[in-house]
Amino acid sequence: MAQFDEVASRWPPLKTDTPGREFARGFVEAHRLRIFLGLSIAGTLLLGPFAVNNFFQDRAVLGVVTSVFVACLLANAFGIARSGKLVVPAMVIFAASLVGLATAMYNYGLIGVLWVYPGILLFHFMLPRKRANLFNITLVVLTIPLAWMHLGPQVTARIAVTLALLVVFTNIFSHIADAQQAKEAEQREKLDVLVRQLEAQNTALREAFRLREEVERIARHDLRTPLASIASVPRLLRERRVPDPQEAELLGVVERGALRVLAMVNLSLDLFRMEEGTYRLRAQAVDLVALVHTVTRELDAHARSKTVRLALELPAVAVYAQGEELLCYSIIANLLKNALEASPEGATVRVRVRFVHDGNGDCVALDIQNDGQVPVEIRDRFFEKYATHGKAGGTGLGAYSARLMAKVQRGSLRMTSGPEGTMLTLRLPLWHAAPPMRASAGMAARPVASGEPLPELSVLLVDDDEYNIVVLKNLLPSPPLSLQTAVNGRAALERVRAARPDVIFMDLEMPVMGGIEAAQRIRALQRERGEAPSRIAAFSAHDDEPTRRKCLEAGFDLYLAKPASREEVFAVLRGQDPAATAGVRSIDDSQPGLHGPVWVESGLMALMPEFLASRRRLADELAQAVAQGEREAVRVTAHKLAGSLAMYGFKEASRASRALEEAVANESFEQLRGRCDALAEMLAKAQPAAKPA
Repeated sequence: MAQFDEVASRWPPLKTDTPGREFARGFVEAHRLRIFLGLSIAGTLLLGPFAVNNFFQDRAVLGVVTSVFVACLLANAFGIARSGKLVVPAMVIFAASLVGLATAMYNYGLIGVLWVYPGILLFHFMLPRKRANLFNITLVVLTIPLAWMHLGPQVTARIAVTLALLVVFTNIFSHIADAQQAKEAEQREKLDVLVRQLEAQNTALREAFRLREEVERIARHDLRTPLASIASVPRLLRERRVPDPQEAELLGVVERGALRVLAMVNLSLDLFRMEEGTYRLRAQAVDLVALVHTVTRELDAHARSKTVRLALELPAVAVYAQGEELLCYSIIANLLKNALEASPEGATVRVRVRFVHDGNGDCVALDIQNDGQVPVEIRDRFFEKYATHGKAGGTGLGAYSARLMAKVQRGSLRMTSGPEGTMLTLRLPLWHAAPPMRASAGMAARPVASGEPLPELSVLLVDDDEYNIVVLKNLLPSPPLSLQTAVNGRAALERVRAARPDVIFMDLEMPVMGGIEAAQRIRALQRERGEAPSRIAAFSAHDDEPTRRKCLEAGFDLYLAKPASREEVFAVLRGQDPAATAGVRSIDDSQPGLHGPVWVESGLMALMPEFLASRRRLADELAQAVAQGEREAVRVTAHKLAGSLAMYGFKEASRASRALEEAVANESFEQLRGRCDALAEMLAKAQPAAKPA
């Protein structure tokens, strides 16, 4: 059938104003090639044995005529299948068939009459309607006297009736088929118009979404920078002098307010990413007990105004779940506020935190129960978007966003409601790694000021690039920290075997043994020895969600992307998520570009000549690997350059290296060579300068 369609596509279209055209319109015109080819093959199979038999029966004339007719059919079938063209004109075949049928009926009577029936079908489906009917009526009129001569009046009458009925039925079939064909064509045309309209609407929607994302991105950027600056001012004032209690309280209010607004700006875009499935989870240890205390304190005045009592059934110790503190805070605040609003006057809202074990493993469960009931009309769609009932100003986004945030943290949120009240249950995975040094304090996921004292910790720095080690050492004060280094995962494992470190900063891609394998072996070693697990932070130039997830699943507690600020490194030392300091870090993004100086920490300026010389040597090795066609060597070297250049503040060159690393799999070596040349030029023109105090 596919071959027939291909042939049909090559058949020239017929013009309706051509008076001498040979083929029918409508259904027949749409399928004329397949019909003609099918009838040619059928006619050959039917007439072939008959033609041969004529010679054995001494009917030479009929045998010759029939054989010629069969040869014409075969020639046309071959021509249609090969090129979509008729070898023998159709009219020649039809004229010859009239002569053959008349001869057969005259000489052989009933045998010739029987061939009139397929002849009528052949004429009807291959000629224009009027011409086919003319031929068929002529054939019927010719058949009647010849049949009368051989078969008598009674049989001839029956033959005449059946032939007339055959002509009538073929015309009825063609009329119905043509009408159906026209109707389908009209429907296809309407469908094509509708598809074009939908495509235009989809294009407009995609453009609208693109503009929305662009506006939100710009708004986010424009809001984050001043908010981060506001949040950093209290820290700077504390570093200059110790404020009195009243000033410290005011500074704390400003800092917490700015950070909370900054977090909500980020969350507004994060919800959209959650819906799209592109949200990047940065899991950390979240103390749900502390968050419940924080939220209940904030809602206490609201509860007292409604004479609703908050009954808390909370463990006396911290209960750590795996998730993000801001997301957990948003879920708890949303659910508890809704519970207070739905609860009758003078009732009690009960909040309980407990440990559970289900099909997903060990979990932390948070139950919020109130005496109100969810209306029956929306119980089945309680968590659907825009589902609301009887609530003034309600948008129907609260429960929807809460469940979305629970799901993105690999948890769940369920609701049951009846005469006994409404129960909402949040479940989050239990945090199995080492707990943070201190419990979270509700919304206290704030950047840690570098001037605050650090605890005495033993720290192991693992990286195969000595210059990255130097940067980390420059960020870590010693004392109170005790620092050790290792050049790869195997060396790190030996260090841990000799003495347990409190914190480990681990690069991922290293020779001999990579960071992921090393983290898994360190975890196994400490479990075998019964030691408290070290806090292991992945420290990598990769900043994508699959790598983060892989690290957390391998046993890392935290993920730190290169380059790292002092606040991020200090957050790791305190067991906090380094992502919580991203807002303050953004105020340093005013780094000059390619044509300006690169600001470098003053303590690292002495290393600049040697560092840049080593990076230029790596760039030469990169170009050599491209010339030799070694893609893996290109990727590894580009990754190393991207991480180390970012650590020292060479952002443009780091981005170029990372782009080169990502392009290795798809681009040609000629394109990669161009990228190498551009990177080498950046390094040649690099102008490091000491960062102003």
